[in-house]
Amino acid sequence: MESLLVWQLISIVSLIIGVYLFGFAPLLLGNSISKGHVSLLSAFSGGVLIGTTFIHLFPEVSESAAKFRCAVGMDSPYPIGELLICVGLIAVMIIENMAAEYEHIAHEVKIQARIEDEDDEGAALFDPHNHKALNGHSHDGGGGHGHGGGGHSHTSHFAMTEELGWGAYILVVALSIHSILEGIAIGLADTVEDLITLFLSVIIHEVCLAFALGLKLYVDKHTIKQFVISLSIFVISCPVGIGIGMLVVEHFTDVTLTKIVFVLKALATGTFVQVTFLEIVAPEFSHRHINQLFKMASLTFGFIFISIVMYSIHEFPSTDFCKSLIEGVVGNV
Repeated sequence: MESLLVWQLISIVSLIIGVYLFGFAPLLLGNSISKGHVSLLSAFSGGVLIGTTFIHLFPEVSESAAKFRCAVGMDSPYPIGELLICVGLIAVMIIENMAAEYEHIAHEVKIQARIEDEDDEGAALFDPHNHKALNGHSHDGGGGHGHGGGGHSHTSHFAMTEELGWGAYILVVALSIHSILEGIAIGLADTVEDLITLFLSVIIHEVCLAFALGLKLYVDKHTIKQFVISLSIFVISCPVGIGIGMLVVEHFTDVTLTKIVFVLKALATGTFVQVTFLEIVAPEFSHRHINQLFKMASLTFGFIFISIVMYSIHEFPSTDFCKSLIEGVVGNV
């Protein structure tokens, strides 16, 4: 038992170091690489996230959904897992669009107030009772007023939307939920051999995702403070999951854990889909810092890379994953 605890502590420390190193790598290398290289790396991270979503998360949601059905005695064939994935996806889209709309309205109000101030200044120039303004106008001629008009026309109502950078924060939340769940799996391991196998799978996966997160933060031009906070949230999530897993063994039933894990996995997968396709892949391929075919090759390489990693070290759910749970429930009756 003591050796298991030691390996759990080693896992926590290794995950913290690995995630920080790979998460900060884009920031450290950013000044030494061109926009084209950043674009290729972003496409590569998009391929990694696509592979993670469809090869890792979707099968896990299907496994958790089957366990959930067994735990609650649900006979309906309705795809409850896919439903929750869509709920997570649409919920994030609603939140992000509401925030963007609020930012757009607030920006319009500021622009309108600025225009009204400029109009008031222009009216003051032609006020016959305002001798100072008249003197200023005669001195500047039409140029002073024309410049104000130029400033007015230069500000466009259609170019006032600012980049919010919400994608990186949504990715932090999605990765952290996923990381907590992977940490729970490590915390639930009851032998050193199982723990080491899970740890190797998790750490390789986590450092790849940390690099994708760091690159997203870099591309969105977040500050160093935002880098540290975002990566720290992601870093502590897996150790938190390990601690939860260790506590669950002592205090929670398998049925309760099954329900919680299923809901969280499905919702987190929905956020993954949103961030992967709408925040990373689509924006990247809308820019032409480099030939699109090169980006497509980089994305494909990222997908192949994570697919090989998954095949080599990840333990996929077997087709009879529900059988043992049913036997356990029957045995307890």
